[in-house]
Amino acid sequence: MPPGTVVKVVDVDAGFGLRTRLINMGFVRGAKVKVIENSGGQILVSIGGESGRVVALSRGIATKILVEVEVEV
Repeated sequence: MPPGTVVKVVDVDAGFGLRTRLINMGFVRGAKVKVIENSGGQILVSIGGESGRVVALSRGIATKILVEVEVEV
């Protein structure tokens, strides 16, 4: 997803440990996530809108978070 895209979390498709960790970080069903940066190895996102928590994810972990696009740039 390009920077500025807003998505909604649909599910987390991971094992128990990673799933629990991502849910504790805020990647719960229905959460709004905004892509801040998507270049190179890591993806920088904001969870919970503009003033939300900023998190860096590896591409491998990011592929475990299933989303649907809310607003595309």
